[in-house]
Amino acid sequence: MQFYDTGLFWLVMGIMLFLMEMAVPGFVLFFFGVGAWVTAGVLWLYPISIALQLAIFLVASLVSLGVFRKLFKGSFFDGDDLDDDIAEEGDTAEVVEAIHPPKKGKIKLAGTFWQATADSSLAKGAIVRVVTRDGLVVHVEKEQ
Repeated sequence: MQFYDTGLFWLVMGIMLFLMEMAVPGFVLFFFGVGAWVTAGVLWLYPISIALQLAIFLVASLVSLGVFRKLFKGSFFDGDDLDDDIAEEGDTAEVVEAIHPPKKGKIKLAGTFWQATADSSLAKGAIVRVVTRDGLVVHVEKEQ
């Protein structure tokens, strides 16, 4: 009965992470979904403690991320490095959630939503230009 409780949790968690991958750029959550499924598989074979489940999840996720990300990324996307091809300096986007510094807003760039910061307030619908990118947050300014 133990598998149905926690094993099902890990199985569903893996599915949720796979689905979330479609909404988040970067191709990372997929591998945490793999880690969740590995944990569910181990739990199906052996009853293990929660601490060991978390350890297996983390190790399986990080190992699969480190080993397979570059290999799979080239198969699923054009080019080797997707992260460098999106949100580049000079790209134009539309503000979809107003930006009022120091609060972040959201922009839509190439069909993807990004958190954004700006030096001045920008209203929803404004056309902006990407100035810099820091991870998944872009700094924008009004297009002139």
